[in-house]
Amino acid sequence: MQSRRLGFVTSWNMLTGEREWYKPIVVLALLSWVPFLGTIALLGYAYEWARLAAWGVDCAPRRQGVDYLKLLKTGGWAYLILLSMSLACGVVLSVLFGVDHVAFLPLSFDGAGTWNVWQGEGRYLFMFSPRALASLVGQVVLGGFILAAMMRGVVYDGFAAGWRLDRLAQMIVCDPGGFMRLVGVSAIGCAAALMYSWASAAIMGAIASVGISYFEFYNGALYFVFNSEHLLRHLFTLSPTNALGGFLLSTAFSFIGLALSVAMQLVATHAAGMWFRRFDVGRWGLSSDPLPDGVPHEV
Repeated sequence: MQSRRLGFVTSWNMLTGEREWYKPIVVLALLSWVPFLGTIALLGYAYEWARLAAWGVDCAPRRQGVDYLKLLKTGGWAYLILLSMSLACGVVLSVLFGVDHVAFLPLSFDGAGTWNVWQGEGRYLFMFSPRALASLVGQVVLGGFILAAMMRGVVYDGFAAGWRLDRLAQMIVCDPGGFMRLVGVSAIGCAAALMYSWASAAIMGAIASVGISYFEFYNGALYFVFNSEHLLRHLFTLSPTNALGGFLLSTAFSFIGLALSVAMQLVATHAAGMWFRRFDVGRWGLSSDPLPDGVPHEV
């Protein structure tokens, strides 16, 4: 009997508990190359699984009998909530930390988005200043909040329910420990994808040519340097066979990263469903109603 305690291990075990569990991840990773539709399909699949978790059903993601219209509808509501709340959170972080968050992407489990800042020619900056760290913590916490908002929108099958900030705040006040567990699951997923992104970039740089990619410290900040000019000069000297091999290798690294991103998204979304289960979703009334008595409870 698997533990149903809210956490990364519980959701990961639920995801990988059946044979050939990786097949939906591969399909969703392939779909992620399709703009917009791929994201909606992933969100729909993830939140339909999370909906079952919220209602107390312990199961792996469905692989047969999938209602694709329902999946796209669920993904569409989740995507609209994600998009609107991401814009709002970008404004909040800009006001609090003075950072220009053009695109706040709390669910960017691909090692990109808010985890790094482009800093000139071929250079990524990973800042360790107190202000930058505070901004990063704010992004992680708000990312968990958006996960919960999308979950609430899915429970009620509507956009407005996800924006009931009063009810979301009530859930957090009633169960701050559960909410921080959800934030922790999301942070673990983002960190895993980020580590893979760094490692794959460094490996590709080392394979392509010594000195194309490396790490360095400057003014108290850690930089990941990618020498694109050096890379271009090196690419033009490659034979067609080596160039094709490099392309295939980089594509393989990219696809593995996408698959990892999908898996982390599924785990984090399932964790959101597990958190909602603590509030006895079956007893909820209208979206505007307060939480039922006697919640949250451990499951």
